[in-house]
Amino acid sequence: MSGSASEENHHSDCEKVVDVFEKWLEGKASEADEEFLAEQADECSPCFESIDKQKQFVQFLNNALRRPGTPASLVDTIKTKIHHSA
Repeated sequence: MSGSASEENHHSDCEKVVDVFEKWLEGKASEADEEFLAEQADECSPCFESIDKQKQFVQFLNNALRRPGTPASLVDTIKTKIHHSA
C-alpha cells in the first residue's frame, strides 16, 4: 500500500478545497465552507497551487477558444456586394 494516511487525508483535503472554492466562486459557500478555506489557506499552500493551475488552464482555454468578432465593415461590404450582384 503506497502513501501514508496523512498523505491521503491531505489529498482529500485538497480535493475538498477545490470543491468548496468552486462553491464560493458561485456564491453558494456556507460560512463553514468559508472558514474551511481560510484554515486551509493558512495551512496548505499546495491545495491553492492546484486551484491556481486550474485557473490558469481555464484562462488558457478561454483565450484559445475565443473567436474574434466579425467587424461591422465586413458585414456591410458583404451586404453591399450581394445587393449589387442581385
